Amino acid sequence: MHELTLAQSIADLVSDCAQRERIARVSRVVVEIGVAAPVDPQSLQFCFPITAKETVAAGAQLIINSIALKAKCEACETEYAPENLAASCPACGGFARTILAGREMRVVSFDGD
Repeated sequence: MHELTLAQSIADLVSDCAQRERIARVSRVVVEIGVAAPVDPQSLQFCFPITAKETVAAGAQLIINSIALKAKCEACETEYAPENLAASCPACGGFARTILAGREMRVVSFDGD
């Protein structure tokens, strides 16, 4: 379960940033996860409170926002939103594409006092 490691990384990052900003308690953490990222959001939700325990993020709410897939066809340069990673270009039917969004995972913000 690599979500435990990811949750620990989020808790560590938020704790480090909070310390630099002199924030004593974090109440909310917002992350974005692409729909094609190899992360199970439910597992991350489960693991975060465990890893945040005894940090400034203890008890913080983890908000996970989903990022849709976005691709650009390499043949006709059409940008489109595929339903999955195997979908072809709606304009030319080609399968060669560059994924522009939907695989990322990032901490966007956190709230605290």
